[in-house]
Formats: sequence, structure tokens, C-alpha cells
Amino acid sequence: MGLFDKKKKEENIAVADTDVTSNVDTGRRFSVIIDGITTMLDGNGSIITGQLAGKIVKGDTVYVCMPTKKPIKCEVQAVEATIDGRSSIVDEAEDTQVSLQLTLPDDADIKKYSIVTNIEPQEKINPKVSIENPELAGIIYGLAHYAQDNAFHGTVAYWASHAHFLTPIKMDQEPEVNEQGVTVIKKDTKIGFYMLKSTIKLTGAPENQDNMVLPLFTDWDALRRWEGLASDGSKIHTQILSFQDVYAMLKRGNAYAGIAINPFNKVPCTLPIPYLDTITSTPGYQAEFGPKDGAPQGNVQEQKIPAGQKILLGVPKESEENEQIRGKLVEYGQSHDEIKSISFLTKIEEETKMVRHLVVLEFPEGYSKDDMKNHMEAIYQELRPLAHEIQAIEYALKGAIPAVDNVVTQHADKMIIYTA
Repeated sequence: MGLFDKKKKEENIAVADTDVTSNVDTGRRFSVIIDGITTMLDGNGSIITGQLAGKIVKGDTVYVCMPTKKPIKCEVQAVEATIDGRSSIVDEAEDTQVSLQLTLPDDADIKKYSIVTNIEPQEKINPKVSIENPELAGIIYGLAHYAQDNAFHGTVAYWASHAHFLTPIKMDQEPEVNEQGVTVIKKDTKIGFYMLKSTIKLTGAPENQDNMVLPLFTDWDALRRWEGLASDGSKIHTQILSFQDVYAMLKRGNAYAGIAINPFNKVPCTLPIPYLDTITSTPGYQAEFGPKDGAPQGNVQEQKIPAGQKILLGVPKESEENEQIRGKLVEYGQSHDEIKSISFLTKIEEETKMVRHLVVLEFPEGYSKDDMKNHMEAIYQELRPLAHEIQAIEYALKGAIPAVDNVVTQHADKMIIYTA
């Protein structure tokens, strides 16, 4: 186990900070990977079959989770389990093949490799609420059994790319809690990300280097399984990372050969960087997180205002989405010493009424255009999952457009969100 140090310069990076022994949910949790479904002849419910991980009880409320669809909330009406090689109707079952009668709606179109879980999926991340990724936590239990099925790997790819992970961090000083009750890292804090050594040779890893992986956890229950992490009873500090955060972090350096999801569960999941490359290159991923409208280079454009075009520049409105974007921009600036400042504006074209985000970057004199473009692309990849209300993102360089510089100077306290 090792640490990768990074210095944080500003006090605005959120931390999921809690005592590993006193998290909210310490009870029973389970999941079933569906590999078959039958509608009952009388139309009263459906029977699904699959491999159960954990303990299920008749009468449990569950959620059926499928990619691209909202989870279906229903109830377990009956359980048939394989026990000692024989199938029996039971009130409860644990870690075995099961058939379940569920109160699914008549129009439910359940697909193979859907996940049944008693953990409610999270629609959005709240730093005050414990992270849960029951879909990903459930699907990876099938890695050994379904490893030869491309459809299964497609499902893994979907849930991995939509996950928000917990990863423990070390800090040289304790964080503080702001007025909103969110724990934030103080100025000049040095943080370190943990490393684990993979016991298997990972595809793409250099022959002469250890296979170090970044440990990621789908929930606090999985993190608690890391024995010795808080053996002295100390509080565990963690950072919440999206898949896009993780991928960008791994691709910016060569410290890691891949990721380890829930490495201390019964079925750990180790994915090398080439596997992650495959995920990000799929049509589905590119459609959701990649370039829009066929634009090259991830829709990254350096903004140049044509003569005669009227635009309005303003401070982005206060919203949860824009606050997340601001935080991501500041975090990126803090991680790259070559960026001198970042400004965040809203741009409106008066004629078309088109609204865009405008990010203004300042680099040292003589910094290469290619490197600037690489930063723009990397920032776009991190902002794209957060941009919903306004999806178009454009870029300008400080000093290139006097009109933009004048507006930023006049509203520096609100528009300049990061300075080195």
C-alpha cells in the first residue's frame, strides 16, 4: 500500500468524512443478477431467476435496476432457492441460485443482467448522504460466472461509467465543516491517494513495474471490509470520485495500472486501464459523455467572437449544477501548476439566444497551443457529466479577447474562481 501525494491550494474540495464504525446502514443487503424471467400464466406477477449474493427474505422491498431506465420498486412475494442441490420454497435464502416472484408492473420489460437489490439507487450525489452504487456492487458479483458474455461486460461498463466511488485519502491536517454542513479540505492541505498491489498481472502494465491499482468502493459497507484501515479507531476521510474523475486521473500519469472496485469483498473487481479505455470508446459512452453534434476534440472550442456579433456575458446563476462545475474547475486548477487562473462565465448570443458555459483559462507566457488544447479537452471530459441545463461548453484564453477580459476584470470576485 502506498500514497500518491497531491497538494490542494484552496478550501473548497468536498470530502465525505465519517466514522467507519457509525455509518447509517449496517444491516442486511443483497443483490440478484437476473439471468431469466417468466411471466406467470395468470398475469399476477413475474418469476425471475438468478444468482443471489447476500440474504433475501420473503416480503422484502426491492428495486429492479436496468441500464438507461428508472429502477422499478416492487416486493418479493415468494422465494424458491437451491439448497443442497434441491429447489425448495423458502421464506429466506442466502448466497445461492434463486427464483423470485416479484410484483412487477405488466409492462415491465426486464432484461438479462438486470439487478435486483434492496438498496435504493441514488439519482444524484449528496455529500451529506452515504454513497450507494447497488447496481455496480451487484453486477460485479457475476464476473467469474458470466465473464465470457459480451452483453454482461456491456452492463458492467454501463454501471461502472455511471458510478460515483468512495476512495480513502490521507491528509496532513484535519478538514473543516462549512455552513452547509459539508466537510472541505483546508488551504494548503496535502492529500494522498492509496495504492494496492494487484496479485495478478494486468493487461497493459509495464513488465518491470508492480501492478498498482487505485482502490475504489461502491459504498461504506464495502469500505469497512478493509481491515486495518482504521484500526486505531480514527475517522476515515474519503473523496467522492466519478468514473470520469477516475479515468482522467489515471490517464494523466503512470502511477496506476488500473482500478480495484470493492477489493475486499468476496468477489473483487480489478479492471486494467485497457479495459477502461474500451468502456470510454463504446458508442454508448461517447453518446452520453463524449463529443456532441459531431464536434471534434470533445466539443472543445477556443472562443473567438466574430466582428459584429453581439453577446452577453454574465455570472452563472446559483444552482447545484453550477456549484459542482465551479468545484470541478477549481480542483482541476489546483492539480495543474501550469494553469494560472480560471474564470467561469455564462455566454448568451443575443441573436440566437443560445446559452453556453464559457471557461477562460490563463497560462504562462510561451505555453504551447497543443498543451492548452489538451487541458481544454481534459476539462471538458470532467465537466461534461455535470452539465445538464447548459450542455455547450466553450473556452477562451485570457488576453485573447479584450471584451471578455474587461467583463472578467469588472466582476473578478464572482467570475475568477481559481488563481494559482
